[in-house]
Amino acid sequence: MDASSKGPLVYQPLDQELREIRILTILPGAYESPIECTLENAPFFDVEDYDALSYTWGDPQITTEIFVNGRSFQATLNLAAALVELRARHHFRLWIDAVCIDQNNRQEKGLQVLRMEAIYRKANRTIIWLGNQEDHSDLAFEALKALSQDPPDEQNPLIQDFRTAGSATRAAVKQLFRRPYWRRVWIIQEVSFSENVIIYCGKASRKWDTLEFAFKAIIALKDKDEDLERDFRFVEDYFLTLYRFRLAMTQDRPLDLLSALNRSGSTLATCQRDRVFALLGITVDGKSYISDPNYKQDDRSIFIDMAKSRLFHTRDLDIICLKPYSPSNTWHLPSWIPDWLNLGQIFPSRITDYLAGRGTENFVINAYGKSPLGHPATFNASANSTAPFRMEGSTLSVRGIFLDTVDGLTSALDPDSGYEPDSMYSNMSQPTSSSPSPYGSNEELFKSLFRTMAEFPDSMHGIPHDRYKTTFSNLMTPSTIKLLERWTRFNFKHLLAWLDRNKDFLIGDQPLEDYLTGSTRRLSSFIDRAHKKLFSLSHDTTYAFDYYPPEICTAAAVRVVVQFGIRIITTELGYVGRAHPAAQKGDILALIAGCSFPVILRRSETVDERFQVVGDAYVDGWMDGYKWNQVLTKLHDIVLE
Repeated sequence: MDASSKGPLVYQPLDQELREIRILTILPGAYESPIECTLENAPFFDVEDYDALSYTWGDPQITTEIFVNGRSFQATLNLAAALVELRARHHFRLWIDAVCIDQNNRQEKGLQVLRMEAIYRKANRTIIWLGNQEDHSDLAFEALKALSQDPPDEQNPLIQDFRTAGSATRAAVKQLFRRPYWRRVWIIQEVSFSENVIIYCGKASRKWDTLEFAFKAIIALKDKDEDLERDFRFVEDYFLTLYRFRLAMTQDRPLDLLSALNRSGSTLATCQRDRVFALLGITVDGKSYISDPNYKQDDRSIFIDMAKSRLFHTRDLDIICLKPYSPSNTWHLPSWIPDWLNLGQIFPSRITDYLAGRGTENFVINAYGKSPLGHPATFNASANSTAPFRMEGSTLSVRGIFLDTVDGLTSALDPDSGYEPDSMYSNMSQPTSSSPSPYGSNEELFKSLFRTMAEFPDSMHGIPHDRYKTTFSNLMTPSTIKLLERWTRFNFKHLLAWLDRNKDFLIGDQPLEDYLTGSTRRLSSFIDRAHKKLFSLSHDTTYAFDYYPPEICTAAAVRVVVQFGIRIITTELGYVGRAHPAAQKGDILALIAGCSFPVILRRSETVDERFQVVGDAYVDGWMDGYKWNQVLTKLHDIVLE
């Protein structure tokens, strides 16, 4: 068909009052014949019997011609290949973003983005197109089928070959999961809302359930096989992200935008703003950040407006401390604006326990009008105070008080180095203050150090106070940690390296090493008992801490703190705490109205009486609001830039 002479496709405007979308219909044809389609507008509520395509565009500069409504349309090579295969399989009525949205109409793009959740939810099925058959993808699909059996047949030659390092089967499955599709941010909502998902790769196909069961089998197998664990570590970053989102949506669990940004930190998009826009449809509080996606705005303006909108909606200032361990500030944002696209660097408990928690219950209702979101705040440093603030240009004026100064800091692991034990984010800085401990006794100081290094309040561990010393000291000896490595999936080499580097750091008048020595004799019985209990359980993708003794929980919690680059600090007034890895000696520790935890501030280098936000801190003794109530009459304005 020679339709190119008629010129390119001309889109008919969508009627927004009727909530129109467009449906693409592929016309029947021979396998090698040109792709011909029709495109029609239709009110969304009247549209029936269509499939929605989930795929990667590919290089937009390399295209081939297809025909839509008798006119020329330049489709990327991956889209064209998908259309050929879908036509052969009689998938004729489709919704495809590249064709059904006028990509040159920025206003239309913004409006359609908000409807994509409903579009994929209503579709008969979501079709995942991984691309053409290559890298033995047909072998990978056969292996996935074998792995998906419950339980997998250990005598199956495909499974035996998959478990063999360097084998063709393992290489094929590995390459399948390394396809660019799995890192595309838009697939999260495209796959999460559809009950019926089918996966195509060339002429091979599998149902979503097959892939999901195979994935669980791979996770279970790699926990017993170091080579397999190394080969498929990336699978947890890519596929596990998608699996968890889909699980949350199918179980109707409300998800807030901060948690979604945290979970999707490793995803990619051609336009950086799409890493946020793509999550709006699956989060219950997206509109408190962005009411309407605007493709006419630049990224910097969008990210600033997100923070402003959130602050006005919630009067909650916790988000000013959403600082990743290695801020890039690509967009030259004020220090109080979160680095939205790097929230994956923040360990999830900080997001779900308190950074996402305050203020949400008053305005967030999920899509079905059920229970509000709202995570209870773990900490309450400002005693549930309201957050008076004023914005002027790029500055934010808040109310608070400077309480103390960072004195000593441990070194921290550098996550950018891949958590190599010999790579530290920063050097240890010994404290110089001689202030007496505000905790009153060595026993209380020890308890404070435990709570600080184990991340969680003691109530979350259920460990009686009189067992703090034996629990903590036994767990932190290198010999005990090596024992733990033999029976749990946690790798404690990073923790050992951190302890060795910081063993001389002074807490009060004693080095850290003195707090972390003890006998492992009593712990051995716990290890033996926990070992038997753990391996009596079936393998799963998660490990419930309910099945571990308190000692094991504490070791795992400390490892998390260390792994994410957190630094243990002492203050000029003798307090113990932990701080963002970018903290420095001399930084100010402040309590700010509307923040549920202390804030680390640094004086501006350019303007007097202005401050930059470094990150959040935990200071043991300040976290329950008692300190705030003592200084309530001394609050003053603090200007953040």
